[in-house]
Amino acid sequence: WVINIVRFYKVYCDVEPKRQALSKANADLAVAQDKLVNIKAKIAHLNENLVKLTAKFETATSDKLKCQQAAEATASTISLANRLVGGLVSENVRWAEAVRDFKQQKSALCGDVLLITAFVSYLGYFTKKYRQDL
Repeated sequence: WVINIVRFYKVYCDVEPKRQALSKANADLAVAQDKLVNIKAKIAHLNENLVKLTAKFETATSDKLKCQQAAEATASTISLANRLVGGLVSENVRWAEAVRDFKQQKSALCGDVLLITAFVSYLGYFTKKYRQDL
């Protein structure tokens, strides 16, 4: 019995520090696992925020592209309008001359119409060859 007690003591002296180390390692493991769970929860939360922010970024990017395309289309339209206005400047000069000519013709218009109608009514009875000769 004494021999067994001495052997048990030797084994106990050898095993007890290992048990204490095991319990300390288990405690450290539990703390590390708690930290791991907290870190995984934070990572999941950050991933959710990343997905939301990525969606917002894509929406903002598409809105930016639409605005850029609208700005380019507007710039193109403005350029075309400027070209049209530039082209119509010369027409303005021509139209002003035409208006002046029409104002000059306005005073003689009634007499011109009267002469033309008289001429057409007089020559209307003659043959085509005779009218061409006239």
